[in-house]
Amino acid sequence: MTLGNLSLYLYCMNTQYERIAELIAKMKQDNPEVVSLFLDQKLDDAALVAHLREHFSVVMQQHYPKAWAYYTREEETEQDYYKLMSTSMAYLRIMDYLDHEGESFEDGNLHGQKVVSKPISLLRSLLLGRKCSCTVDFVEDMAHLLALLNGVEEREIPPRSRVLEWMERHPSGLDQDVIAWRAQNKEHIVQLLIERIENQKKPGALYRFKEGMTAAEKRKQVLLWWKDDRFHLHFAIRNADDLNRYLDCSMDEKTLGIMHEAEQKGIPIFATPYFLSLIDTRPLERQQHPHSDEAIRSYLFYSRDLVEEFGSIVAWEKEDIAKPGEPNAAGWLLPSHNVHRRYPNVAIFIPDTMGRACGGLCSYCQRMYDFQAGRFNFELEKLRPKKSWKDQLELNMEYFRNDPYLWDILITGGDAFMSSVSSLKTILDAVLVMARQKIEDNKARSLDEQYAPMRRVRLGTKIPVYLPQRVTTELAQVLADFKKKAAEVGIDQCVVQTHVSSAMEVTPETKKAVRRLLDAGWAVTNQEVFTVAASRRGHSAKLRKVLNDIGVLPYYNFSVKGFKENRELFATNARSTQEQVEESSNGQIAQRYHATIRTFMQDAEKMVEQIDSIRKGDEIPFISPDRNTLNLPGVGKSNTYRTIGITEDGRRILRFEFDHTRPHSKVIEDMGHVIVIESKSIAHYLNQLAEMGEDVSEYATIWGYSAGSLEPRSPVFEGMTK
Repeated sequence: MTLGNLSLYLYCMNTQYERIAELIAKMKQDNPEVVSLFLDQKLDDAALVAHLREHFSVVMQQHYPKAWAYYTREEETEQDYYKLMSTSMAYLRIMDYLDHEGESFEDGNLHGQKVVSKPISLLRSLLLGRKCSCTVDFVEDMAHLLALLNGVEEREIPPRSRVLEWMERHPSGLDQDVIAWRAQNKEHIVQLLIERIENQKKPGALYRFKEGMTAAEKRKQVLLWWKDDRFHLHFAIRNADDLNRYLDCSMDEKTLGIMHEAEQKGIPIFATPYFLSLIDTRPLERQQHPHSDEAIRSYLFYSRDLVEEFGSIVAWEKEDIAKPGEPNAAGWLLPSHNVHRRYPNVAIFIPDTMGRACGGLCSYCQRMYDFQAGRFNFELEKLRPKKSWKDQLELNMEYFRNDPYLWDILITGGDAFMSSVSSLKTILDAVLVMARQKIEDNKARSLDEQYAPMRRVRLGTKIPVYLPQRVTTELAQVLADFKKKAAEVGIDQCVVQTHVSSAMEVTPETKKAVRRLLDAGWAVTNQEVFTVAASRRGHSAKLRKVLNDIGVLPYYNFSVKGFKENRELFATNARSTQEQVEESSNGQIAQRYHATIRTFMQDAEKMVEQIDSIRKGDEIPFISPDRNTLNLPGVGKSNTYRTIGITEDGRRILRFEFDHTRPHSKVIEDMGHVIVIESKSIAHYLNQLAEMGEDVSEYATIWGYSAGSLEPRSPVFEGMTK
């Protein structure tokens, strides 16, 4: 260690010691009664736990009966959850801490290493001045807990006017000033593409200039090609140095170094010229809205954690791992690698086509495990369907046909729209045949032996963000034709599920692509990924508004899943719950509209007008039918959790229950709950926000969100389907 590094290390250590001393003083001031119990040396650690449990039990039953009923699970519905205020939730958490004191848990962030939750003994050692292995992040979380227990910190729900102010901070890709600087980016990239085409050495290249073309004519030709999705795929950037060049050499040394290491380690780099034009390459001091493209940058550039973990990443989606002839983690026998399944009524279908690729690689991709294993890649030509694919498609459709519960198919990948139009048409035609056969088969069955007919078809895609040019009139026509035929076999919901995580991703091209999909009769829903950048105050609310404006229904707001490889991007579940309660709630759809919105999906062409009718009727800035949630390993989606422990470095340990509002397999019902240890502390998360220019005092209530309840599914997505 150099002298300079040693000095920095000592400075940081002294700063942490000073901060811990401040927090200890705060605890003694905020909650002297509880601190005195920790300081009572007549009690050993076990006796202290028992004494605290008795003390808090009495207080809860006398003063916080709703919290006591929630703790004992006598009252644990969503309505019961919303009766809990910050002090009640603090009592719930301290009781759960006491119940699990000394318990060990397997930590996926540490490759299965056991960690022990012992907040009581750690806090006692700290207060008594003994040697303690805890970090300042742990102490900060516990200091807030003691303040909440004594009512020193109360939860104040921000008024709508405050949420609107937060929303205004975040520009949209439809704003004129954003369109202007992106046009300049495009010009820079066009010039680089001209040079690249001029320097091609391969004879008979697909894209080449005619002899004698002037510079102006070449520019005009490239701008014409820019409208062609195949042009962008052909010239997609695949290495770190080109990535930096196309971003006007704006990448800092650290980021460029990490991308070089990622490339050497085998993590693919794949970014289209169009997508790179969305990045603001100007210095922060010259930007009207600094960090406005941070949500896009966060999944374009890889983190140090991802690079270090690549090669040892384990699958988060355990139900997706299945061996032939053996049930997956959710208990389902599957026909092939093409079908993934968690729930009785829906299965994912990943075709052996170019749909196994995407228009780009998100750094948080749930398929990173498959990229690591070599099953997924961006060798697009090699991903074209093999001769055997037709037989494999029929085999998979037979699985849906012969299952009594399945009525919903989600065709994804990869990306459903990365399949060629002809390949996608073949798949959709096969779905129609299967749906028709299922109806015919039911004619031979008695009423109580009927199989569920197909009712919903969904296509999962991020193409409207990565490459909206790929939503062509030809594709729209195939979708429109399918929609008409689907109605004849009882399929009443045709849905495109997009992945937009920032209003900055919604461009004029995206708007045009969405309009084509709506005009084809397909509803468009959105699944946001709630990264650190996307979790900033007002960011998701602004996204909902902009999506509403172009006719997109928010569907899910997903917390980042995965272990240490995605730590950099993970926003804590406390923030997800805070956003649900304090921001998303401003777009809650009143119950009097529930019957009306059931028809929205069937009338996709009128989606903009339908959404506006609710917004104007209730004078709300957006509608939020989406649910903040996390994809759990082997259990599906849920946001019903309690914080039952905390690691010595301040990472919360959560116990999730599965979603009781939808059916599950017997295996999942018997599982009961899943433990998730978060990859970062709340203090770590808030420090990241501060680095993005956020005022962390605006997030002060985050410490009190230690339990969550999954919102009920909006009737807009149920439609007329029973």
